[in-house]
Amino acid sequence: MADENKTEAAKLGLVGLIALTVSAMVGSGVFDLPKNMSMVAGLTAQLISWVVTGIGIWFIAQMFVILSDVKPDLTAGLYKYAQVGFGSFSGFFTAWAYFICECAANAAYAVLVMSTLDYFFPGTFTGGNNWPAVIGASIITWAITGLVLKGVEVSSKVQQVATVIMLSVVVVFLVTVAAHFNMHTFTLNASATKAIPAVSDKPMGSVMHQLMNTMMVTLWLFGGIEGAVVMSGKARDVKQVSKATIIGFIVCLTMYALVGTLSLGVYSYGQLAKLTSPSTAYMLTELWHSTLGRDVITVALLFAVFSSWISWIQMLAELPQHAAKEDGSFPRAFAKTTSSGVPAFSIVVATIAIEVIILIAHFDSSAYQMLLTIVGSMTIPPYLFSAMYLIKISRASMPDFDGQDKHSRASGMLMGILAFAYIVFMALSSPIKYTLISFIFYAIGIPVYMWARKQHNKQVFTKGEAIFAIVIVLIAIYGVYALIHG
Repeated sequence: MADENKTEAAKLGLVGLIALTVSAMVGSGVFDLPKNMSMVAGLTAQLISWVVTGIGIWFIAQMFVILSDVKPDLTAGLYKYAQVGFGSFSGFFTAWAYFICECAANAAYAVLVMSTLDYFFPGTFTGGNNWPAVIGASIITWAITGLVLKGVEVSSKVQQVATVIMLSVVVVFLVTVAAHFNMHTFTLNASATKAIPAVSDKPMGSVMHQLMNTMMVTLWLFGGIEGAVVMSGKARDVKQVSKATIIGFIVCLTMYALVGTLSLGVYSYGQLAKLTSPSTAYMLTELWHSTLGRDVITVALLFAVFSSWISWIQMLAELPQHAAKEDGSFPRAFAKTTSSGVPAFSIVVATIAIEVIILIAHFDSSAYQMLLTIVGSMTIPPYLFSAMYLIKISRASMPDFDGQDKHSRASGMLMGILAFAYIVFMALSSPIKYTLISFIFYAIGIPVYMWARKQHNKQVFTKGEAIFAIVIVLIAIYGVYALIHG
């Protein structure tokens, strides 16, 4: 009984689930949002962009809410939705894509942390990927892994503190820009179609053109909205997963939209586009007439990244563990857990993968942006499978919605279709180069799946799965050819 109570206490409550979801989404993006949005659009397009993105991500959030309510037994969400709905290889494909892309996300965080620390030690960690930075990033990576290995309760407490500090600094930033808000500046050249040299404004093309360009910025800001769903197996009460998802979404959307648009009431989009990253730090420095503003944002950025880093290490290890334990889609070793229920082998393998990517990043001056774009591209398949599964179980011939009083079959079908349509839109917004790179990573995982299936004495592929695997390999081969000759 004592062990049972200890295990229950070590699980995530509502606050822990919300902190995980928010920290997974926010990362470092909010602190350079004014610059990133203003590089591609003016006020009008940005406002429309937040509405479109908010509606689209709301569809995805509702999709996860309905799935978690209708299928609360499917813990580890994304993997189980694909595996139960479309077979073992689809489940593996989802877990593998999620595993690799979040390893890349954590490597990107490592690069960003070292680049940020260069502010305090000028010239030591230039670019975040020189050799001193690689060594520093490696030390921090393994230290965070050690923290996560202590158990979800310990890492969650650290994560909650970091999230509160990060949100507090965002509030300080918003109060500051609101105090300096000027309506004339806000509405000047709102369509961003004129050149105004005095404020560095340049014509950005039509509003529609600007809107499409902002999609590349906003679409990836919400990666991690599935955090509570992925970690539902560690939730104290599975019914809180849907609540945490919605609260996390509302917090992040409100924060992003306010940071992005209120900044345009202080500086024109041309001036914001020219700021050094992270742009919020340099805005506070000028508005406070003190380098203290830059110090505050820099420290908050580090807390935000560390918090998000912990979230992603927890989440990326969760899916392979379930895939190995329940279905035999990953090698048996991935199912091993510590006495506190932490998938230790999965986390250590993930950390080694992150370490390799950090080393590769040393040789690429634009590694951070490249990694984040790949991450965005590789989160699309897991979302697609979830949307297709919701559509599948919402059909009249399926019994899954029988006895449901929270969600109707019709609402499930509608939300599944709307989420699917928006995810396809996300995919079309992704540069083809990074989509091809993603398929190369998918293909690398196929031998891992084949090894796991033989290890578990299970059929490797059905006929449909074999065709799916062949298509992945063919696209990957074309991707290698296109990258070499591109």
